Amino acid sequence: MVDDSVFKVSNLNVWYGDNHVLKDLNMEIQANKVTALIGPSGCGKSTFLRCLNRMNDSIDGFRLKGNIHNKELDIYSPEADPIEIRRRIGMVFQKPNPFPKSVYKNITFGLNIFGISDKEKLKRTVEDCLKKAAIWDEVKNDLHRNALAFSGGQQQRLCIARTIAVSPSVILFDEPCSALDPIATAKIEDLLLELKKDYTVIIVTHNMQQAARISDFTGFFMLGELIEYDETKKIFSNPSNKTTEDYITGRFG
Repeated sequence: MVDDSVFKVSNLNVWYGDNHVLKDLNMEIQANKVTALIGPSGCGKSTFLRCLNRMNDSIDGFRLKGNIHNKELDIYSPEADPIEIRRRIGMVFQKPNPFPKSVYKNITFGLNIFGISDKEKLKRTVEDCLKKAAIWDEVKNDLHRNALAFSGGQQQRLCIARTIAVSPSVILFDEPCSALDPIATAKIEDLLLELKKDYTVIIVTHNMQQAARISDFTGFFMLGELIEYDETKKIFSNPSNKTTEDYITGRFG
């Protein structure tokens, strides 16, 4: 049997100071699928997401026990390079955060850091990434316009294009539609379904309908624990845990 796991999480515990925010998490995340993380505010889902590419490392009091393997690499091992981990495991945040630079410079920023300066290659990469992010037709005549001049939904797709540019295998999304209107949200959702052909997608969302629409697998978090993790259709139609059922039917949360 082929092992399609991109992440294997074993006995993961996380603290911020004395606050025990993630407790004994175990899960495997599959390649080229959309995995949604749901649960009430403060349940640990965003902390878990940021553990997957070591974005918590600089937070005061952050402490982790357990293991997270990305393929063969234990990402918290001494030999793991956090910069390389964040290249291969990209992240898109809740609010669009393009740099106050041109569209072109936003997309090539990471490539320049990694020493790529060939103008033809940069030009091809910009076009390819903007096409993958479903925004090429909207910006192809404005590549030298400041990215901040575009709408929120366009800015978020530019941020996705910027993330794609450094060739990650995984893209993490932390509530990427929470600041967007319904039309922009629908475009991002359609884009995520396209992206899973080439990338593994993991999304934290407060919107259960969104999780049901776009994800293949769903993990339900509650008070720092992973209560249930299964195929999305099962989580939403026949959950194994009564707490999961109560949450998705709106009895609390």
